[in-house]
Amino acid sequence: MVSRLRNKLTVQERTAIFEHTNKVAADAAEEERRLRAEKTERLRRLRLEGGRDASQ
Repeated sequence: MVSRLRNKLTVQERTAIFEHTNKVAADAAEEERRLRAEKTERLRRLRLEGGRDASQ
């Protein structure tokens, strides 16, 4: 019975886990946004360079 009680998480522990999970998710979302912005910028530059090559 005592071992069962020790395995239960306290409110503070659950809160810490929840905050950590949210931070990881927010970091992943930010990284995804950054990568998408970089990809968009690369494609934009390629289109601009392609337009200049076609006009010459």
